[in-house]
Amino acid sequence: MFEKILSVAIMALVYALIVSERVHRTTAVLLGVVLVFGFRLLTIEGAVQFVAWEALGLIFGMFVLVSALSESGFFRWIGLHALRATKFRPVRIFFLFSVLAAFLAAFMDSITVMIFMASLTLEITRVLGLRPAPFLIGQITAANIGGASTMVGDPPNVIIGTTLNLGFTDFVLNTGPIALAVFAVNAGFFYFYFRRSDLRASIVLPEAAAADGGVFDPFSAVKDVRLMRIALVAFVFTVTLLVLHQLLDMVVAFVALLGATMVLVFGGKDMPELVEKIDWHTLLFLGGLFVIVGGLEQTGVLHDVATALGAASGGNRALLLTLILWPAALLSTVLDNVPFTAAMIPVIREIAGAQGIPVQPLAWSLALGADVGGNATPIGASANVVGLAVAEKARVHVSWREYVRVALPATLLAIAVANVLLVLRYG
Repeated sequence: MFEKILSVAIMALVYALIVSERVHRTTAVLLGVVLVFGFRLLTIEGAVQFVAWEALGLIFGMFVLVSALSESGFFRWIGLHALRATKFRPVRIFFLFSVLAAFLAAFMDSITVMIFMASLTLEITRVLGLRPAPFLIGQITAANIGGASTMVGDPPNVIIGTTLNLGFTDFVLNTGPIALAVFAVNAGFFYFYFRRSDLRASIVLPEAAAADGGVFDPFSAVKDVRLMRIALVAFVFTVTLLVLHQLLDMVVAFVALLGATMVLVFGGKDMPELVEKIDWHTLLFLGGLFVIVGGLEQTGVLHDVATALGAASGGNRALLLTLILWPAALLSTVLDNVPFTAAMIPVIREIAGAQGIPVQPLAWSLALGADVGGNATPIGASANVVGLAVAEKARVHVSWREYVRVALPATLLAIAVANVLLVLRYG
């Protein structure tokens, strides 16, 4: 019993430090790992078994590919092409940029997506004289929803997919349609909320923006044509293999590392510098987190949670899906969804085994709750934090009140829609 209390206390301490932002989240997790080993909840050998190495390999490989695309200027290039397609009309900019954020976040890290999308949006709204907050919040929420549609879109999905042996196609066929419906509801909510103000604003397009060689010329964004071509080929090759990896009996981590290797080998002499720019903090954070969750599993805490959830559902699958979806969504509004997801995977696996039901529907419920629930507050997901931080650097402040006033009801509506669709399809 003492070990259970201790493992919960360590996780609670790590959570508290992450939420307080007194230390970096990686530092908080490393402290948790030290305590797990210090109190002998796990041995070094036991901890290694709890680390999801396949998830870390997949994330590392995708980081390399996305970094190469970013360095080549691909993201700004495609963003400026999308802007030209809108003909600089506010409503079109809102919808097309939200679609672009969701689509890109389905295949790559939402942090990278929001860094370039937020920067481009701030530049566009400044030149066109538009208020940036509606466009930023719309893109942030769209990126999180888009990330829910594939296995590589959000870190929780990567962890769920690699741990439960679910493939890229499994996510596309199951969370994909629900995420698409949720995206439509979310975008529609934002449109009706802002349609009489920000999205109806009339603009006078400056000549510098309208001219073919102006500030929004797509080809001015390209930094390295050769690297862009190589990175795009490697990225398409990798995504194709991820779609086919179950048919070809390939490990997803190997697929991602193969694509990353192609870029590093053929990308040019500056590739070592590219590796240095990868978000190593996130990889270390995830690795340490697996160890802390391993302590919870080793001491039996997660078994107790699974038993309680199974009893609360009374064997009703629709109620069980709901009991997984809503807590995941609500906790993700204020807490990092990655630790919660990592802790819940052993829980849903045990529930599925105890009740004799497939684990997949429970996994889809967990993924959608964790990914979409993070939309509700400025700290609910990494995309939110990064997108608003980029705005702050440009002296554009989006307050908690301004963000939550529109994002919270939109998120609750989105989760309700996801709940209905999950029950209709799997309940």
